[in-house]
Amino acid sequence: MSPLTKILVVFVTVMSVLLVALVVPYVAQTEDYASQITTHKSEAAAAKVSARVAEQEKSAALEGNSKESALLNQRVTALTKEMNQLREQAAQASSNVLQGERKLAQLEAELSRLSAAAVQDANLLTITTTDLKETRQQLVDSQTKLVQLGDRNNELESQRDSLNRQVRRIGEQMVSLEQDNISLRDSLAKVPPQFRSDLSTGDTAQTPIESNVAIAGTITVVENSAGTQLVQVDVGSKDGVQENMKFLVHRNESYVGTFVVDRVESAIAAGRMTLSNGQVVAGDQVYTGPY
Repeated sequence: MSPLTKILVVFVTVMSVLLVALVVPYVAQTEDYASQITTHKSEAAAAKVSARVAEQEKSAALEGNSKESALLNQRVTALTKEMNQLREQAAQASSNVLQGERKLAQLEAELSRLSAAAVQDANLLTITTTDLKETRQQLVDSQTKLVQLGDRNNELESQRDSLNRQVRRIGEQMVSLEQDNISLRDSLAKVPPQFRSDLSTGDTAQTPIESNVAIAGTITVVENSAGTQLVQVDVGSKDGVQENMKFLVHRNESYVGTFVVDRVESAIAAGRMTLSNGQVVAGDQVYTGPY
């Protein structure tokens, strides 16, 4: 065997050893790489699934956050509006406080004025009280005199009413006497002189009566019939009026005439004027009874 061959064999042997030394780790490492690749692929697939789930969760979270953000924005808007309202209320309250302070200052000034006036009033009250004590007895005396004057006034009014009735009665008697005198003169003038001494006076007519109690009323109707005045009054049998009862007719304090009742009902009475000192009209007062 030539040296070249020997060298070639040795070279091949060395190369084979080196190649085996290199191939074995390479194969082993290649298998390890394949295992790692498979593992990495599995991890990548799991990572993709996790990423997809995470993306879904992220989308859901974003959607929830969007809704919550919208609600928060609405809440912020409402709170902003409420805050603006509160600011306006605060401004109004501040204005009210200023007005209240001005009013308080005015009231304090008024209180000071009233306090000064109260002091003056207290002094005046002291003086007035003294004067009141002095005039109280005078007032009592005046009241006593006033009562006495009132009693005297009532007494005088009663006397005046009685005198007025007497005046009206006297007026009636005067008118009656005058009319009787005229009638007698006319009758006497018609009688021959030789028979005048034989005349006797008398009255066959029924004498009118007067009430035992005072009855007062008002004429409501006046009519003229055959030269005689007929009147109606607002008092009747329930008031004590009777037929042939005589009433004096007066207007205020003046005697107007006399009428005698011919017809009586419960609440009204009617009669004829027997004496007249003037024209009788509705509204004239009538009276009968004691003075």
